[in-house]
Amino acid sequence: MQKSQGFLAGLRRFIKVEDGLVTIEWVALTAGMVVAAVAIGFVVMSNTYKASSSIGGGIIQQNTNIYGTDGAKLGN
Repeated sequence: MQKSQGFLAGLRRFIKVEDGLVTIEWVALTAGMVVAAVAIGFVVMSNTYKASSSIGGGIIQQNTNIYGTDGAKLGN
């Protein structure tokens, strides 16, 4: 009986004191921000890769049209 009363008193004190709750909230908030940053980074990197591949392909095509595949200037 004595142990259960001590446990209940400790549980009541834990529920009333908000220090631990604030710590848990900050940990959850920080974890959410890290997950959001990773997701945003993935989206940005994916779209940047697609755009840079498209631009690089256009530059290669333009160089091939002007200089040919062997680097010698075509035309003049």
